Amino acid sequence: MPASRHASAAGKRAETTAVAIALTVFIAAAQSALAQQAPDGPPAAWRVECSGDGKTLDCRAVQQVFHRETRQLVVSVLVRPAADGKSAAMVITLPLGLNLTEPVLVKVDNGAAERQSIQTCTNVGCFVAMTLTDKLIAAMRTGSDLKITVQDANKKPIEMSLPLLGFGIAFDKAK
Repeated sequence: MPASRHASAAGKRAETTAVAIALTVFIAAAQSALAQQAPDGPPAAWRVECSGDGKTLDCRAVQQVFHRETRQLVVSVLVRPAADGKSAAMVITLPLGLNLTEPVLVKVDNGAAERQSIQTCTNVGCFVAMTLTDKLIAAMRTGSDLKITVQDANKKPIEMSLPLLGFGIAFDKAK
């Protein structure tokens, strides 16, 4: 093998090794963030975020959980009421490094879990979009925690709890 091809192959192996190490570190950080997601102090209430084009406002109820030490976002949930005011859509943003073949489980407190697929991932995270049933909206209004269970790359389940404090008020104001 010529020296230049040997050097090129060695360079590619080194690059592959570096990428594998970086990915391992990132997954470990994501797992650590998920495992330590409980914030200090009282849970934050849901809030309303709006954006507009000067003619109409697009509002949504938002809840986020941050890693208590690094303050990095662990999970974000946006609930947007539909134009008819009766139904709603929910978008969950999850960290990278998850098992994409297993469903994400979404439930309120100890209720029945809904199985959802991760639709896509970007450099921001992985996204789950779902239509909320009236039953799930009612449960979110009266429940304590929205529980989202994912699996890490080793198929270990990780449950994240988002407080539902103020969900009903934020959802109503977002309409």
